Amino acid sequence: MKIACFSVAALDFFPQQNEHYAGGNSLNQAVRFRQLGHETAFVGPLGTDAAGDRIFDLLRREGVDLACTHRLDGETASNQLVNDEWGERFGVDGAWKNGVYADYCLSESDWDFMGRCDVWATHVNGPNFAEAVRRKPAGKFMAVDFLHLQEYDVLEKYPGAVNIAYFGGTRDMADDLLRISQRNKGLLVLTLGAEGSLAFEGGKTCTQPALPIDKVVDTTGCGDAFQAGFTSEFLKTGDIPAALLAGAELGRLAASSFGGVPW
Repeated sequence: MKIACFSVAALDFFPQQNEHYAGGNSLNQAVRFRQLGHETAFVGPLGTDAAGDRIFDLLRREGVDLACTHRLDGETASNQLVNDEWGERFGVDGAWKNGVYADYCLSESDWDFMGRCDVWATHVNGPNFAEAVRRKPAGKFMAVDFLHLQEYDVLEKYPGAVNIAYFGGTRDMADDLLRISQRNKGLLVLTLGAEGSLAFEGGKTCTQPALPIDKVVDTTGCGDAFQAGFTSEFLKTGDIPAALLAGAELGRLAASSFGGVPW
């Protein structure tokens, strides 16, 4: 099984540690899926700057397919992140820079490449999401990160296109997601950080408590790690409780170090 991850790769600066770490939804998932034994590809742009060099080298060392990783003149996407005393991470206001990611549209050769992949993983507000829905072949599996955006209308607009929709949020979203699951063909997953996670399918709810951890170092990339763990297990077994547990285990691992993935 080959998984195409297409949205953003970024270099995050942590001023409290005076260190840079790799991050971004698709970088994190391409690496995490690869570590779980899948073939993966990062489909998207990196700048020609030093940050792009470092990320390209990281992906290469992890064994991620770079056939559709494009080096474009300009800066790689970047951000600045800080942590509170409990390890929760927050973006520094005004620090996010899109860089070459801002306007990148996948080319025809990119779409041809993705057509040969089994699974597509992206996020709902990425610049190529709507086109991905339009081009998605029948039988292609797509997992989409809705972040903290309660854009439930997307599920209504593209019925059956999203196989797993991931939401990060609060427990008060559960009633809406349960109701949507009664008419939605896909699987809906709500992650709640220290409160665990919930999965909704066909009007039924499955719950996974958060796993114990000695110390949360940094929550950056925990959601991406959870999604990789959940998607991988669900594709193998179709077992929702097992997938929730697998997601929780990989999310806990991600919380034990700085950055989206081990640098």
